[in-house]
Amino acid sequence: MLKIAVAGATGAMGKVIVEKAEAAGHDIVKICRSEGVDLLAGEGILEQLDGVDAVIDASQVGDPASDDLITPILDDAKNLIDAAEKAGVHRLVMLSINGVEKPQLQEFPFYKARFEQEQLVQKAELESVVVRSVQWFEFVLNPAGSEVSDDEVKAQNWAIQPAPMGAVADFLVEAAEGKHGEGLITVAGGERLTLPELTERYLAATNDSRKVTTVDAVLPALADGSLYAPVDAIILEPTLEQWLRQQ
Repeated sequence: MLKIAVAGATGAMGKVIVEKAEAAGHDIVKICRSEGVDLLAGEGILEQLDGVDAVIDASQVGDPASDDLITPILDDAKNLIDAAEKAGVHRLVMLSINGVEKPQLQEFPFYKARFEQEQLVQKAELESVVVRSVQWFEFVLNPAGSEVSDDEVKAQNWAIQPAPMGAVADFLVEAAEGKHGEGLITVAGGERLTLPELTERYLAATNDSRKVTTVDAVLPALADGSLYAPVDAIILEPTLEQWLRQQ
């Protein structure tokens, strides 16, 4: 059993990571505001990391008062890394995004910030694993890519290779356990498709009769295959068809 801290423990993925880590028998420490920790201000982190073996960073913290998406993310990361080094944490696992290294995707400031965060993590004075994840099956109907109404779903023409959120969370916990070594790893699903196709299949599986309309992606790189996983990506299961049968 390890003592694992999860940054962003109350977020969508953070909750799943906590659930998976607890199911694996680990002692979990939550790094979030509800536990008195402010990553942006650097407050309460060191105390929360006392005795922690590994940190999984799935945080989505930013500064809601600022239009600058990059600086808050990097400040959060620096504060967490500094505290982890001081606390003697052995391993840091960062949840990143597939494709953040590509200039055409760095037109999104969020992607650029995650790429720069990866570099901070890889330079840290502790073992580190950066896990780049593709979009999740659960991304279907997400406002970032779709506009949903009572009778229609307008889905952007993203070209994706999605994976199940639960399997990504399992992989992150395994990385915290040391099962995937160090460095940079990409995880993905085994099927390439478009977001409208994913939406249509999801709605059919859930007996939802709404029409799906394809609209242009807000950034050309989202539709040109830039989001596809590299050939050396680790393919996760369940498959999309298996996941859909569970919905």
